[in-house]
Amino acid sequence: MTSNAQGRTNDVQFYDAAKPMTALGALLDGPDSDLRLLRLFNHYRHDWMNDIQILMGYVQLKKYDKLLPLMEKIKEKVRQESYVSKLGIPSLIVYLLTFQAEVKELRLEIALEEEIHLQELMEPQEAADAVMAMLACFREEAGDSKDEENVLELRLVRTKDRLKLTACYEGKYAAQRLQRKERALQETNESLETYYGEHTAVWTLWWSYRH
Repeated sequence: MTSNAQGRTNDVQFYDAAKPMTALGALLDGPDSDLRLLRLFNHYRHDWMNDIQILMGYVQLKKYDKLLPLMEKIKEKVRQESYVSKLGIPSLIVYLLTFQAEVKELRLEIALEEEIHLQELMEPQEAADAVMAMLACFREEAGDSKDEENVLELRLVRTKDRLKLTACYEGKYAAQRLQRKERALQETNESLETYYGEHTAVWTLWWSYRH
């Protein structure tokens, strides 16, 4: 459970390896499950309707040169959502898929170049918890910035024997406050590396795969 900068409490469903469940099952498990499911459906319905309206607009205006870039964008969005759904830990999958439906102060962009299966890590649940904790940190920070768009890109890349997570935040933030969050996360994730720029903060985490 995490609390954001405005004092609101956000419930995070954590994965119990002894009680396997699907991502949909994780979404439906909880006192606010109906509302979360409704928000998720409404978000994706609105998202897809927006893409369809833009597509139809280009067709009606005969701007055929714009169709291919739009279709490529839609194709990439579907590919990323497919990769997210195959991460392997339902609580994290639900957290990522519902994040944009429930969070308005921070735009999340996920960049995966291939399927990533967290179950192959030595500590899969610790990795999932760290991703959700990292998102909560930047969400809290973005909550204090109302006058500009805040963007967080999550990039997962598999090397030979390790998984690298890079979280690149672009937007307004208070360095000292974010660094306090960094130290708290570092207590349970010693591999955390950070970089701070004027309007950019980059956090990197590493996890080892099972041999």
